[in-house]
Amino acid sequence: MNGSFPSPAAMTAIHVLLLATSLFFALNMGGSGLAPAFASTLGARLVSRRIAVCLFSVFVLIGALGFGGFVAKTLGKDLVTEQTLNENVVLCVLLSASGALFLANLLKIPQSTSWVTVFAIATVGLHFANLNADTILYRLLPAWVGLPLTSFLLTLAVTRFFYPLRPANMRSHERIAKHGRAMNALALSTSCYVAFAIGSNNVANVVGPLSATGVIDVVDGFLLVAPLFGVGAILFRAPAETVGSAIAPLGLATATIVNLVTGSLLLFASWLGIPQSLVQINAASIIAVSLVKEGSWFLMPVVVLRKIGLLWVASPLIAAVLTAIFLRSVG
Repeated sequence: MNGSFPSPAAMTAIHVLLLATSLFFALNMGGSGLAPAFASTLGARLVSRRIAVCLFSVFVLIGALGFGGFVAKTLGKDLVTEQTLNENVVLCVLLSASGALFLANLLKIPQSTSWVTVFAIATVGLHFANLNADTILYRLLPAWVGLPLTSFLLTLAVTRFFYPLRPANMRSHERIAKHGRAMNALALSTSCYVAFAIGSNNVANVVGPLSATGVIDVVDGFLLVAPLFGVGAILFRAPAETVGSAIAPLGLATATIVNLVTGSLLLFASWLGIPQSLVQINAASIIAVSLVKEGSWFLMPVVVLRKIGLLWVASPLIAAVLTAIFLRSVG
């Protein structure tokens, strides 16, 4: 049943459940996406929240249509054999991943949608003894470790060029102050850039497994799911703001640096077909800003970081356990 989603007359109970769960998953992912992209521009009142949500939705859709197919292929075909991901199995995956992510949103902690999705699919592979471990060991794990580290180091190097204020960078600060309008436009542009990167990577967490069932193709899946990220950004406001405000408040200049670094790294991961967490490379970048501004690791908000880290570990495990339970229930 490839192509468009089944007509209402042809839809069965499993199709309804797949559609409902996919939409719920997309809403939860949208809740973690708006703040990393538009928190600084919203805080500076460069745009209203309504306009920010509209821009976020548009650029997520463009990013999904442009680069999302690479990540969708990894999730739909490269972790387990495509035949394994039938409608019942994919429903188990989406229920587990969306449930774990919903818990993180309730606790107001940004979570890696990529991690919960991959852990759920990996559990399927272990259950049916056809997991492609090489994809995880040699493609995903190196990126999951290397890209946040790269985000931290790049942001640290660039931020140290501008901060603290000293004679060597005085002229740079004067130019920034002199061209305020250009700085505002750049900040807004980089926010849209991050939204584009989110679309290129995270939308595939829903569409990849769903398209593997043959119920809907990748392009139709992107057209259906991507706009819901904007709706989710309205419903779930708090999660990603935990990173953006509790670790280190960002001004327009530092937010622009963070946006450029994290957006570029996320796009790079998408091009490689790697499902990568925005919130983790974003958090690593913001931690680098905090380190430069505060000047010491000891001034970091350890309690917040510990809470975030614990849930980043717990949520994928919850998704895996739920998947195993659901798989047993469907045989």
